[in-house]
Amino acid sequence: MKNILEIKNLYKSFSGLSALEDINLELKAGQIYGLIGPNGAGKTTLFNCITGIYRPDTGSIKFQGEEITKLEPHKIAQRGILRTFQNIRLFGEMSVAENIVAGTHTKSKQRWYHSFFHDNFYRKDERKLWESTKELMEFFNLSAYALTPTKDLSYGNQRKVEMARALAAEPKLLILDEPAAGLNEQESAELSEIILEVKKLGLGIMMIEHDMDMLMKLSDYISVINFGKEISQGIPSFIQNDPRVIEAYLGTKDEDE
Repeated sequence: MKNILEIKNLYKSFSGLSALEDINLELKAGQIYGLIGPNGAGKTTLFNCITGIYRPDTGSIKFQGEEITKLEPHKIAQRGILRTFQNIRLFGEMSVAENIVAGTHTKSKQRWYHSFFHDNFYRKDERKLWESTKELMEFFNLSAYALTPTKDLSYGNQRKVEMARALAAEPKLLILDEPAAGLNEQESAELSEIILEVKKLGLGIMMIEHDMDMLMKLSDYISVINFGKEISQGIPSFIQNDPRVIEAYLGTKDEDE
């Protein structure tokens, strides 16, 4: 299976302090790629480099064979890389449906002047976007909340709206930054099922998650970062038994005592 994301020799520093050092990874379509490490290890910095929020000092990021290292965030999103955030970022006063349809802007064929002239093209495009929104609400079991302001939803449903909005842009790679943060056990289990269903759509999924049980069950492959350096890569069973990971992330027996 062909790689959709390739990162080679990636370095990023802030004011002379190294945040990422020589990061290398490959992700395929239809694969869930987990990224773990202690707080401050550089995981979110890596996500910010992939999505164009930060520009790496050196190294290469290729998406579907195209170099995207120096592209602006909106250009990267247009190419099919979308993300969610650890802290939910929704339009609280807007309804669930309005939040989700807002995510379709990268695939809309409309131009600024179509807002003045509601011609057949405009009506056809609008109908298509709202039909897509309806399908996503059904997929995430959010149809009953279509007209509800997102600020009035439970935290778990807000998480689902955020993911639905990202999928509205029809990404090829979905990046999830701690999707289970703040969720209870039942909500986390439901989210896990949703992520597996999203995987069936053929997307590549990359995720940071501190719920180790969830991440180990969902991930096909995992990278471990500590102090900005990759210390291990492999399938979940290998990562769980790697002494370097146990020491750096899970803690040693002496530390526990």
